Amino acid sequence: MMLRIGDTSVDRSWPVWDESSLRRLERDAAASLAAHTLMRRAGEAVARLARARFAHARHIVVLCGPGNNGGDGLYAAAELARHGLRVEVSMVACGNPSGWQDRERPADWRWALEQAQQAGLRPRGWASSEAAATLRGAELVIDALLGLGLNRPPQGELSEAIAAILASGIPALAVDLPSGLAADAGTAPGAVVRAEVTLTMLGLKPGLLTGPDAHACGELWLDDLDIERVRAVDEPPAAITRLGPAAAQRGLPRISAAAHKGERGDVRVFGGSPGMTGAARLCAQAALALGAGRVFVALLDPSAPVLDPTHPELMQRQPDALLQQAQQASRHGGSCHVFGPGAGNSPGALRLLQDLIALDAPLVIDADGLNLLAAQPRDGATWQALRERGRSVWLTPHPREAARLLRWETTRVQADRLHAARELAASSGAHCVLKGAGSVVASATGPVWINASGNGLLATAGTGDVLAGALAAFLAQTPEADAVAAACAAVWLHGAGADLALAEGASLRAGNLPDWMLRAWERLARPSARHA
Repeated sequence: MMLRIGDTSVDRSWPVWDESSLRRLERDAAASLAAHTLMRRAGEAVARLARARFAHARHIVVLCGPGNNGGDGLYAAAELARHGLRVEVSMVACGNPSGWQDRERPADWRWALEQAQQAGLRPRGWASSEAAATLRGAELVIDALLGLGLNRPPQGELSEAIAAILASGIPALAVDLPSGLAADAGTAPGAVVRAEVTLTMLGLKPGLLTGPDAHACGELWLDDLDIERVRAVDEPPAAITRLGPAAAQRGLPRISAAAHKGERGDVRVFGGSPGMTGAARLCAQAALALGAGRVFVALLDPSAPVLDPTHPELMQRQPDALLQQAQQASRHGGSCHVFGPGAGNSPGALRLLQDLIALDAPLVIDADGLNLLAAQPRDGATWQALRERGRSVWLTPHPREAARLLRWETTRVQADRLHAARELAASSGAHCVLKGAGSVVASATGPVWINASGNGLLATAGTGDVLAGALAAFLAQTPEADAVAAACAAVWLHGAGADLALAEGASLRAGNLPDWMLRAWERLARPSARHA
């Protein structure tokens, strides 16, 4: 079964498989099938998509590497030739042609080479001096150089071939992964193909969904090669799941016709030191827009106005007074506190964070709250109280904040975002939303979610404060047992709002982001408008 990830006709939460899991699935599937079946299916899928997606292309160049990814390309080339297309095959980093059928080469690869030759093709070795000429006149290049297993920058002929693709400007269809992209991390240690389309095989890989170079895949398609175990189901068997609209819808707060504001939860926002009151207000305004029954805000700037005239529904309190209210309300449930937007790093701010950690109510720690937490000893009272909490805590760092919390370099966080999110959740006992391209939702135990929504329009001041407020609004209305689902809904809507703005060519800023999120929520209620 082949489909485009993001197709509006599909509404599922897709399992995501790391490299070791995929190799195990591939090995088990191959053992139960006739020889070469998986490579034949993969090659047929590549050829089918090439003909459908690039119907204008009559001259196609296929660049094949020495592994099974190259074998997929060889069989695809054979299929395309059988359909009357002009196909040229270049064998990259495959050595002398006299050794292509040596027994030490993968059996599937040798079989696919025979199929290409039987289809009338004459694969040629890569010639560095003729790199540009190899691609000249082609209307499509199929990248079948590298797949799973990348652990260092491509070198030699592989690097030359990737450079030739990039320099040519010819649309590239990548087989399984863009060559040069790490499957698990979404990073490119060296040169990487910037594909127009990627057809990934068997199952989705994390590196196609999150990481600094995940966008290299372009338009993403999946073919499961008719292996039933990797197909999406309501409860994916994988430990990682792509967060799409179906999962988001399941986490949305349910509002009964007879609901009153007390049932929709209270959100209390603490932050806004001198010069930074806007961050706390943006957070509170988002909580209000996303459905919290009542929203209180305590600004740490003593000179701040006591009323937000643009949002008179927000109830402002002094920090000590709102903390006392939170202490009294924690016994009754139906509330969530947020600490951090614009809070600063004063001793008073730290004491307030510690007091909120001590309460038995859901807590979102964002921005300066994360920086205050990062500055505390890991074996000290603050972190110990965090780990021993009975109710959920949510940490919402961007990569640099996550690096401070983990005491890593930011580059290390971005080099393996899944591991970073899991490690932060495990070390803190909290849930973690690691923001960025393909935001990661992780818990100390349980599955990890990679968000499918969002784009670069979110890279503007204050959008993280909006996410913290939306998350608090949903947590305040949701039983503890459903907190992760509620968080996933908030994260997805945050990105989906930006996607709507991008689709309509509109400007986006933190102040109008909640409006776009509400439009995304409304569309989510219409099945015809969902996408996976």
